[in-house]
Amino acid sequence: METLNMKQLSDERSAFQVSGDIEGIESLMHHSFRYVDSSGRQFDKETFLDQYVDPTTIQWIAQDTITFEETIKGDLAVVQLLLEERFILGTNAYEGRFWALHLYVKENDTWFWQGGQATMINEG
Repeated sequence: METLNMKQLSDERSAFQVSGDIEGIESLMHHSFRYVDSSGRQFDKETFLDQYVDPTTIQWIAQDTITFEETIKGDLAVVQLLLEERFILGTNAYEGRFWALHLYVKENDTWFWQGGQATMINEG
């Protein structure tokens, strides 16, 4: 899969996540994917898909990119995002802004989402 730029790849990742497209987002993820959510919980590829993509677990209302900044050095890209998210997880509804750091690696001319970390922004 070829991607034109990091913003398009990031938007595609978000669209797959919000729509619950497990196969779509999985195709963007590196085999050694790791993620730490805003509660400090660690996820590998399988557990991230189960928790944050599978529509039987999470119902996304929106995930909007407020700011986007990228730094690309060779086969590594660092993407900094401010995301505004609304979703239902279990019986609880969540809404908030999250600062996210996403890492992408390029292998055989294809960029893959390596993982990242999210922090909830306290606006109070």
